[in-house]
Amino acid sequence: MKQPTAVIVEDELLFAQALTAFVEDLGYQVLATADTEQGAIEVVREHQPDVVLMDIQLMNGNGVGAAIMIRESSNVPIVFCSSYAANGVVRSTVQAVRNAGLIGKPFDETELTALLANAVKKASSATLSSSS
Repeated sequence: MKQPTAVIVEDELLFAQALTAFVEDLGYQVLATADTEQGAIEVVREHQPDVVLMDIQLMNGNGVGAAIMIRESSNVPIVFCSSYAANGVVRSTVQAVRNAGLIGKPFDETELTALLANAVKKASSATLSSSS
């Protein structure tokens, strides 16, 4: 089985580095990171990862805007990581994005591990069923 891949979109450098290390420890290959809305769109389109970890608040834009643009060309699972996860408006906005989940910051490692695994599993089974 091939190693799952991820892109991390986070504007806080230290958190991005910690998240990268955590995701790599789980066995994912982090293909790229970005810290802006436009950067997120570009790296996801270029690298076509199995999953995207995306902050809601980014430099020069936001993760939801990036996700909407990414959805024009990809159905890659997106896991939003946000300090505002408990906010009802944030929750409903994320629910409106197809194939997306939400976890609060600071995140629970067990919950994030499960979210990533489920996102990749759903994506690979959708790919398998569409290619057969």
